Amino acid sequence: MNKKLKVCVAGASGFVGQELIKLLVKHPYVEIIHLFVNNLESQDTDLIKKHKLPNFKKIDVKLINDCDVLFSAMPHTHSQNIIKSVNENLVILDLSADFRLSNAETYENWYNVKHEAKNLLKKAVYGLSEIFREEIKKSNLIACPGCYPTSILLPLIPLLKENLINSNEIIIDSKSGYSGAGKKTLNTKLYPQIEKNIAIYGLSNHRHVPEIEEYLNMYIDNKTQINFTPHLIPTFRGILSTIYIKSNFNLIKLSECLLNFYKNSEFIRFYKKKLINTNEVINTNYCNISINENRLPNSFIISSSIDNLLKGASGQAVQNFNIRFDFEENLSLT
Repeated sequence: MNKKLKVCVAGASGFVGQELIKLLVKHPYVEIIHLFVNNLESQDTDLIKKHKLPNFKKIDVKLINDCDVLFSAMPHTHSQNIIKSVNENLVILDLSADFRLSNAETYENWYNVKHEAKNLLKKAVYGLSEIFREEIKKSNLIACPGCYPTSILLPLIPLLKENLINSNEIIIDSKSGYSGAGKKTLNTKLYPQIEKNIAIYGLSNHRHVPEIEEYLNMYIDNKTQINFTPHLIPTFRGILSTIYIKSNFNLIKLSECLLNFYKNSEFIRFYKKKLINTNEVINTNYCNISINENRLPNSFIISSSIDNLLKGASGQAVQNFNIRFDFEENLSLT
């Protein structure tokens, strides 16, 4: 395909929306037609002038239907009402949680809102690029994963598929830059001294829990529940997930599994025994994964790092866009 696709972005003024625009303006097969926001006062004139982009508009379904592709970076619970109304031939990459869970009741229990597009849940494909690549190629509704689930599912799914770890003893400690909580963190009254503070939150009830469990449980016979604790840390972007696992296999076997599984995946970098950090993934679409032995018997520590705004959001969305339209998977991402 050589012609440019007409693309629109909803939620263009948020942290993720802004990152999306920066990636899409570099893409040789993208023409940005519309940028939609809830608040027209949030106009980023510098970005618009620099790239000669259309001014922000209020969301308009008729204008969306003029496009080939919709990237929706709207908050959770906001995109479903738009998506249920658009042309069924439109390719949609939704970065909210509205279509990630296959069960509407589970969604409603965790997000405390009625799902307005239940009929579309079965049509949606989970956009974890390296895992569901073949399904993404055929879908017009791609539900891009959350940032925490991306950092957690990528190292765990290969090990669970090969039955190499105990699925009932998974403990996850994740730390995210405060951009993961959205632009509301810029409000110093709501989030005082956020750049000097480490905060635990979502204890036992973070909304990414059912998403993580649903896609882990695809690969095991006995349904598992995870121990997951997220934290906000005093840095703007980046996620580091530390995952404690139990296995009857040795480090070589576990490492070979991950290395072989991702040998053809450009954006997954695996390291044995390396102490990884977020600096090496910031402003990239990479996920760095490492595994180390723990001092406890049959116990191992996985570390996984991503940029929450890129591999955890906009970068993975563009990667899925490339997969869906059979472009080079790294187009505009390197």
